[in-house]
Amino acid sequence: MFDLDQAIAEWRRQMAAEGLKSREVLDELESHLRDEIEQQDLAGASREQAFENAVQQIGCAAALEGEFAKVGTRTSVKNAVLALAGIPNQYIDESMNRSNLEPRWATYTKATAFLAPAVCLWALSILYVVPKVQQICLEAGGYRLPGFVRVMIGLSEHGVLICGAIVLLLGLLEWRSTAWPRYRRATVGVGTFVLNSVVLVSIFILVIVALTYAPALFRHGK
Repeated sequence: MFDLDQAIAEWRRQMAAEGLKSREVLDELESHLRDEIEQQDLAGASREQAFENAVQQIGCAAALEGEFAKVGTRTSVKNAVLALAGIPNQYIDESMNRSNLEPRWATYTKATAFLAPAVCLWALSILYVVPKVQQICLEAGGYRLPGFVRVMIGLSEHGVLICGAIVLLLGLLEWRSTAWPRYRRATVGVGTFVLNSVVLVSIFILVIVALTYAPALFRHGK
């Protein structure tokens, strides 16, 4: 009488002998094999015939090893590119459970650490750079501050409210959204990157504005 478990065990030994040594890969293949056998059973095939059909559909060890190697290489390359770009991998496997996700404290701690220098630069710019630029504009002939600089000042005046709204939104997502943990790392990472970029671009524009009005200030001084 055909023994399915014994046949699968022999199939695993044969696959290992042909070069497919990874236990994790063999376990995954066995899972697919059993699923296919169930499908064959439902189609009316005998247990032995279902096993043979499933084995043929799974394929030989050499071909499977090559396919797994290709998938592993593509995944490694993708993760390496994302890491070098400073962008977290946002495509989390749907089968991953919550215990495999990055803890919330780790995500927010890293975001805070990356944002701290940008926040300090922004504060120093508002306290020291913007007043100097404003003074240059006035002394160079009464020029108004560029609209972008006025927006910077307005955002700074309401900075506490904006930060409070962001914290409140994150708190609501942590409390009410069951899907948020799967997207938390990607969302916070992209948000941190965008905010850092905005600060750097703002400081660069302030420097450009100061350099633009400096010649007019020099002529006015004469």
